[in-house]
Amino acid sequence: MVEYFKVGLPYIRTRFKVPARRGGRVELHGRFGTIRGSSGEYLLVKFDGEEAAVIVHPVDPNYVENGEAAERPPLPPRDAVVQRVNEA
Repeated sequence: MVEYFKVGLPYIRTRFKVPARRGGRVELHGRFGTIRGSSGEYLLVKFDGEEAAVIVHPVDPNYVENGEAAERPPLPPRDAVVQRVNEA
């Protein structure tokens, strides 16, 4: 049974022997994402180009070293950002 007071990224690193850290990059099914946190014994991963984080089991993704997952989505054009700020 999961002891809920012990769950979190340090627990996940120890239990599953994975290098899961907040802000760490992962690859799953050809998609790259960033670890945003944890939910119980699962990771919260925000995949590039997606709005929300999704729950992923810690042994499923490939943990990517620095520089390997540089395929971040392109930034929006500066005009679009300025327009959004002006609309607010």
